[in-house]
Amino acid sequence: MMTDDRIDDTQLQSWLAEHPHWQLTQVAGVPALLRSITLNNFSAALHLANNIAVHAEQQDHHPQLTLSWGRLEVLWWSHDVQGISARDLRLAVQTDREVAEMLRR
Repeated sequence: MMTDDRIDDTQLQSWLAEHPHWQLTQVAGVPALLRSITLNNFSAALHLANNIAVHAEQQDHHPQLTLSWGRLEVLWWSHDVQGISARDLRLAVQTDREVAEMLRR
């Protein structure tokens, strides 16, 4: 079972290999997970952002969301560990589920 400790580089690289929609980036020098999602319009991107926000609120852990017409960028990282935690990975997987559900519509 994953704890909310910082993920080491080996674990992170393994996770990224299994989740090709995500890439590693930096936010103010801190490692973060980034996924850019293209949707049909602004309304769909906003709806997806709201769905992700519900899960973020439930976990009391909030991503950086950048919303524009037909596009949503999601960044997950943890200030408390100055990097990517197991919780970020779980919420990234939940984000993937929300994207898949949105694209099925």
